[in-house]
Amino acid sequence: MSRRRKAEPLPTNPTVDGRLSLRAWPRSLTFRVIAFSTVWAILTLVVIFTLITTLYRQASERGFDSLLSAHLFNLIGSIGISDSGALTGSPDLGDLRFSEPNSGWYWSVEPASEGVHGDLHSSSMTRTIPSPDVADVPFNANFQRSYAAQGINGEELVVFESEFVLDAKNRAARFRVMGNKTELEQEIGTFQRRLLTYLSLFGIGMIAINAIAILLGLQPLRRVRNALAMVREGTAQKLDGRFPAEIEPLANETNALIENNKRIVERSRTQVGNLTHSLKTPLAVLLNEGRALGGAKGQLIAEQAASMQKQIDHYLQRARVAAQRDSVSIARRWHRWCSAWCAFCRS
Repeated sequence: MSRRRKAEPLPTNPTVDGRLSLRAWPRSLTFRVIAFSTVWAILTLVVIFTLITTLYRQASERGFDSLLSAHLFNLIGSIGISDSGALTGSPDLGDLRFSEPNSGWYWSVEPASEGVHGDLHSSSMTRTIPSPDVADVPFNANFQRSYAAQGINGEELVVFESEFVLDAKNRAARFRVMGNKTELEQEIGTFQRRLLTYLSLFGIGMIAINAIAILLGLQPLRRVRNALAMVREGTAQKLDGRFPAEIEPLANETNALIENNKRIVERSRTQVGNLTHSLKTPLAVLLNEGRALGGAKGQLIAEQAASMQKQIDHYLQRARVAAQRDSVSIARRWHRWCSAWCAFCRS
């Protein structure tokens, strides 16, 4: 007796139901396109953030230096010298921070030559702020220099300093204007945080829009996949529906392949049917001869002929069922037919 093999379920496609496993995500076209666009958007926003903050810092520092330089020239124009060599004047630089104690905004005027005495400073300057030696930070050709210093409360200062001759006797004084660079850094930090917030919101929106656009753009591919699944399961004969111009040639070629496969299956089914019909008459003759022969040999011939006859009837019945269903998926029909036949045998 021949052994019947147990029917095995057909392999299923893990992506037919529209969900991808975690292992399949790296191979997903959707994942790749969204990941690439996300990385590109992040890199672009990082470059934009760096560029804008750099330009803003440069512009702020230039404005800060220009302000100190303007205050310095205003201070020089407001100071005079008496015949006795005393420094005179009441500068008003137009900034209330120079009158607020320990604000980080100071000015001072000190003697720089013989015959000059006394010193002047802003009301905000509650103690002397030392200046570096000329050998360490020399004056330029215009007798000006700038350097960093530490303020009264530990803040970082930028100092603009100049030596200026006050009268015809070549009596000179040293003028200093100091600005609080810590305030500048705080303003730049505030701008950077706001810019980071705005760019982050913009980036999240851009990534979301890109993801939605990509998912909608790849929707026709999902329709093709679902249509192929319906063809494989036997619920459809071909890929139906309208597809974009880029995917329509693929759908047409797939339909042509399905139609060609269908013709091949029909031709094979016809050949099998013809073969079984051609074997029925010789087997009937062998069966009758075996019965007529009698004995052990005749019984053996009759049994084998009967077994072959059952196999032929079996495949003829299978061909009839397949022809009635008219489906391209042979494996599915074979699996269902085997299950029904096993149930019939058990009954």
